[in-house]
Amino acid sequence: MVNVEKPLISIVIPCYNGGATILEAVQSALDQTYENLEIIIVDDGSTDNSGTIVRELMSTEPRLSLYTQENKGLSAARNTGLSYAKGQYIVFLDADDKLKETYIELALTYHQKDGETTIVYSNMELFERETGLFPLAPFEIRLFLRHNCIPAFAMVRTDQIKSIGGFDESVILCEDWECWVHLLKVYGGNVYRIEEPQYFYRKRLSEDSILDKNKENTERLKKVKLYVFHKHQEFYETNAMGLDNFYRCEDELVKLRKKYYNIWYRKYFYKWFKS
Repeated sequence: MVNVEKPLISIVIPCYNGGATILEAVQSALDQTYENLEIIIVDDGSTDNSGTIVRELMSTEPRLSLYTQENKGLSAARNTGLSYAKGQYIVFLDADDKLKETYIELALTYHQKDGETTIVYSNMELFERETGLFPLAPFEIRLFLRHNCIPAFAMVRTDQIKSIGGFDESVILCEDWECWVHLLKVYGGNVYRIEEPQYFYRKRLSEDSILDKNKENTERLKKVKLYVFHKHQEFYETNAMGLDNFYRCEDELVKLRKKYYNIWYRKYFYKWFKS
């Protein structure tokens, strides 16, 4: 019999060579105050000891399962986990990050409070190389259609994300943004942000986190944005974001950034004191 008040929640953890951090990630999922969980780890062709660490945990924790595949990338690994998910709702946790113990319980509360809610997420906190609150912009549909403000760990309905095919595996940057745009295009509904950070994002000492890499991929990000716009053009136009407006907004953002960073004292500050 399905428990309506405490439905099964799926947590999918894609992992590629995450031996140094996978234990922390999985433990943060196991430590949730909400207990009706299945935790699906997808080993995306790791060559380190990630799988061994997970298998040792599985011997004492029945909520864990492990699936292995050849290396196909983050989106494909998430989609593999999605294909096995049985929960009514689903959350994607990266193998080097952590959930706060209250996240699943809080996010589910907001979904259950409002049946029209499509996406629930929270602010997030940085740890390791940097600490403090990550500056996520508030959700507003026209701003969101230009730049993502909904992280990959959002809680969504499993049947809805399955119905749109999960993550577009041709998108190699901001794949979560494209997925959320697609989800809102098809289902509409409300988006809710929990203000207290419920997710810990690791800014690695090695400076090779996804956020670090995105800084160096300006041209690729532009191509991703154009791809997302063309794929969901009707949705953009419905929200008064036609092609001309889309490009104008991009141009204005570039000019604003140049104006900001070209002021001599800001350049000096960022060079010497930003860290």
